[in-house]
Amino acid sequence: MTKTTEWLDQARHPSEGERFALPSAVYFLLKFRADLAEFSCKTLTDRIALYLWWESVARTDYPDFDWKPRSQDLAYVEQLDNATLISEHPRSIAYWLKSTAPSILDGKHLTATLLEPADIDGPSGFDLPAFLSVIVENRTDLKQVFDLTTVAGRLGCVSWWQERGQVEYPRIAWSPAEIFHALLETHESSNADEVPCPRLLHLIRNERADLRQAYDLETFGGRIAFLGWWRDHRKDQYPSIRWILSGVPEGLFELEDSDNATGIPLPRFLILMCRDRADLRQAFDLKTLTGRLAALTWWDSEGQFAYPVIQWSTNTLLPTLLASESAPGTPASAVPRFLESIRQDRADLTATFDTSTEAGATELVRWWQNHGRNEYPTLGSISIATVSANSHGSGNQYVMSIERAWRARPFGVNIVGFPQGVLGLGEDARMASKALGLSAIPCALINAPMAGPAKLDTSVDHLLSVNLKYGLSVFCLPPPEMLRLSLEGGRNLIEADTYKIGAWPWELPQWPSAFGQLHRLVDEIWAQSRFVQSAFARQGDTAVHHVPMAVNIPAPVNPDRSRFGLPSNEFLFYLMFDGNSWLTRKNPIAGIHAFQKAFGAQTSGVSLIVKAMNVRDSDPTWRAVCELAAQDPRIRIVSERLSRQDTVDFMAACDAYISLHRSEGFGRVIAEAMLLGQPVVVTNFSGNVDFCDEQTSFLVDGDLVPLRAGDYLFYEGQYWCDPDVSTAAEQIRTVFEDKDRRKRVAKAGQARIVRDYSIEAVARAYADRLAEIKAGVVSP
Repeated sequence: MTKTTEWLDQARHPSEGERFALPSAVYFLLKFRADLAEFSCKTLTDRIALYLWWESVARTDYPDFDWKPRSQDLAYVEQLDNATLISEHPRSIAYWLKSTAPSILDGKHLTATLLEPADIDGPSGFDLPAFLSVIVENRTDLKQVFDLTTVAGRLGCVSWWQERGQVEYPRIAWSPAEIFHALLETHESSNADEVPCPRLLHLIRNERADLRQAYDLETFGGRIAFLGWWRDHRKDQYPSIRWILSGVPEGLFELEDSDNATGIPLPRFLILMCRDRADLRQAFDLKTLTGRLAALTWWDSEGQFAYPVIQWSTNTLLPTLLASESAPGTPASAVPRFLESIRQDRADLTATFDTSTEAGATELVRWWQNHGRNEYPTLGSISIATVSANSHGSGNQYVMSIERAWRARPFGVNIVGFPQGVLGLGEDARMASKALGLSAIPCALINAPMAGPAKLDTSVDHLLSVNLKYGLSVFCLPPPEMLRLSLEGGRNLIEADTYKIGAWPWELPQWPSAFGQLHRLVDEIWAQSRFVQSAFARQGDTAVHHVPMAVNIPAPVNPDRSRFGLPSNEFLFYLMFDGNSWLTRKNPIAGIHAFQKAFGAQTSGVSLIVKAMNVRDSDPTWRAVCELAAQDPRIRIVSERLSRQDTVDFMAACDAYISLHRSEGFGRVIAEAMLLGQPVVVTNFSGNVDFCDEQTSFLVDGDLVPLRAGDYLFYEGQYWCDPDVSTAAEQIRTVFEDKDRRKRVAKAGQARIVRDYSIEAVARAYADRLAEIKAGVVSP
């Protein structure tokens, strides 16, 4: 019996004798569906493309019908070589790439051909694989956005492939890593003055008239300025490229003395700039003392901002200047060479002070101390002390030192931050004050004069001050907040004459280019972990010291589970995080999944408590946490804001802490849980590894993955760890089942925190470093 729908299978359009004639069903769809309006049944190219559309996209939408190619159709495809197939039927190829289902093209082995460079016009040395060109040319939306004849278009296309394309076109696997490796590679040069500039940046400049006009790469200044443009504008104009200049050749910072013995050495990069730029050549005669000092003043006031990739301060010159003055063979009775150069450079000083006599030399030194330091601010920190002649009759001696105005203030520490805030930053400031107090070092706590957390903690109110009272200032703020401080009312705290220390929390392995020269707001940085020290140390000209953070908690008072609505007879794992700290970094979803993987839905006697604060219902990660908790009665959420004491009581009411963070600058909650004597299951990455190892914690390894837009602030060029959920589940299960190991590891962890992070231990570290600063030891 003939089926009533059999006519739908008949290949009749435009006629039965045509290759890939359309079945009546497809012909109907061609007329019915607006997205197929651009196809014509009268051309072979369109009919083949329609078949590949059917095969790859539409077949699942119409399960009661199937379009089966006939023998003459298959024969036609078989006789086509790959180059012809790709060039004459690109739309068919694009549809084929959208699916991994069996296809009439499978036997053609097209993948190798499609991965070969596309034959299209464009920048030389930046080849795209042919399949990308095929896809773009056959999609109006992509073709409008990506001009593949330009560098920008190709970069955008590659970025689209990484973010979306490889999902939409799963048949082919391709990574741009090899292309980018070649484009971003900087060649080794025998020229010590050459600053690395990858080929990609040359390609970008070559296709943009504005960059070609602005930056002459044949000159030293042009190359430096071009790299500065890249640093400032890469994020906005070329977001898909992660290349960041890691530094300039060390040789450019070497000090070269003058030919006429002025006594003022200059860094090589500044000499090159002055030779390179006509305006600087005319303004500064580097053969004279006046010219050299003027060049240094220009660098401090203008040059360092015009060429931000060169991070150098004239302050770094002074120790070298002092060292050269005390070189072997230099008489102690001689007037410092730089001061003699100043005298010879000025007729008034030459006429007034005869340095061939002891009286004249001593009077010149007195002039420097009283007047010269103000007239020459670049060298104004240099103090010269006169040591009177001894009993053996030898002449006066002149001893140079670097002196800072902060020494005129009482010795002690101003702590700037959020000392009354109930958050990690607030705890950092409070712990710093307690550590200083234990070492009998005076301190004052200053609330940063800008918008911040509620002032709920009153434990340190007796130390609060509005003004800077002491000679040193410690800023317990992360770098972005430090910048905000300089813009929102706290600039006077930064510009005040104190020795400034940035106790800056940071959570990622790189110093973001967006921070620019923020590190120059302080004299040195205190890193709370080796991980953070490594990130900050790459800035080069600001000393970075590893100074640990104090971990101290009040003793639990009432850790009664019923207070917090917790089950009384179960083993309680817990997560704890602040919504202001980016949940993508805290990664609570992984902790929940690991718990559920460790214990099947029917497992009893164990629960997971999620303690959160400052969370927003609009946060997709938080919504996912709530949805998972709603589906599993063993998972409970506690989101009320608790006092410090209540927070400790809550922690003490639980049994084991889980932190599958992707990155931590330090890991204060981890350390506090360990101090309570609790076992911790933690990611084996970032700041917490200073105190978390196999003896003190239950570690979870994972893959290092690059950050994407939206993951975190300043994500470009950053990476973090994605902890393995299966490994975490095994460790969680071990904590629950192996009581002896659980107790042994928890006890070792507690001992580690007491030994290295107690108030007493950190007080010793603070006292040692502050004593070094007081004694003038400023290098790391």
